[in-house]
Amino acid sequence: MNSHLCAYPFLKHVFRALSLACGVLAIPAAFASDYSEADLDWSFKSGLDRESFTKAFTQLTKDGFRIADIESYRLGRSNTVSTIWTKIGPKDEWRIVMSKPITEFLDAHKKHQDEGFSLVEFEADRTGATLHFSGVWLKTEEGLDTEFYFGMESLEFSNRYGEMADRGYRLVDFEAYESNGKYRHSAVWMKNDEQLEVRFYRAIPKNTFGEVAASMREAGFRLIDVEGYQYEGDFVFAGEWVRMAETQSTQFAFDLLADEFYNKNALYSNDGYRLTEFEVYEDHDVVYYAGSWMKGGRDGAPVVEKPKEKKKASSLEKFRSDR
Repeated sequence: MNSHLCAYPFLKHVFRALSLACGVLAIPAAFASDYSEADLDWSFKSGLDRESFTKAFTQLTKDGFRIADIESYRLGRSNTVSTIWTKIGPKDEWRIVMSKPITEFLDAHKKHQDEGFSLVEFEADRTGATLHFSGVWLKTEEGLDTEFYFGMESLEFSNRYGEMADRGYRLVDFEAYESNGKYRHSAVWMKNDEQLEVRFYRAIPKNTFGEVAASMREAGFRLIDVEGYQYEGDFVFAGEWVRMAETQSTQFAFDLLADEFYNKNALYSNDGYRLTEFEVYEDHDVVYYAGSWMKGGRDGAPVVEKPKEKKKASSLEKFRSDR
């Protein structure tokens, strides 16, 4: 999420009010929507102001849902929140911390880890000159094995990515930002117990991202994490893909204005897809949306797709960047 779009001070007041009303923000939960391979009940709430977001939060948690992805940004003079919610498991819990300086965020991370929770999603945002982090932690019956590393420069991140792959982990959330005049990378990795095949590319030029994403889909992968960010004066994307089962189908879109995104989401939802990942970013003072949708589960009935004209295979290596 593009850092200067965030309005987390607004969310901080919301979550403080919800904490007083509901007690500790430890709520039943399920796996995050973007990397879950199963069909899930879900809901997308978009363009909410403070009052609407508080109301939606209270009602959806009461109905057995949790936040799986959250984006906060400004549209004109208004602070706006959009969220993906997914149905929860009866014995699982989740916790959320919003807009903390890195030292406080790390303290919260350790506390939640000590209580058996695993970090599965986080956001980096900037309010003025101060960088803040927000995160979601899960505790499940099966247990989750995740690791979080932050503040890495490009080479360090590349080395860490290779190390984690060798240890059997796959990336599930990635953030890129500038700190103290340097480009930094932070990420969460999850133990790849299912041995899923994954691909990750970063610093993809905007004018080639559509080709990369289309090539990955044609090769049988779905987009589970997308990040739009500024890098060395250019706007670029990073994306993590996972190979789909034959019972799954996927769609993606980017560079959509708000109304275009909402219409696209409605179209895909009516066709049986669920929104699993979305990103809000700004390029040349215009706010855009990107999203990824999935239909079908790994154990469900095969998804019937219309025959596609065979295209010449394109190499993805030309899109890979060591930056």
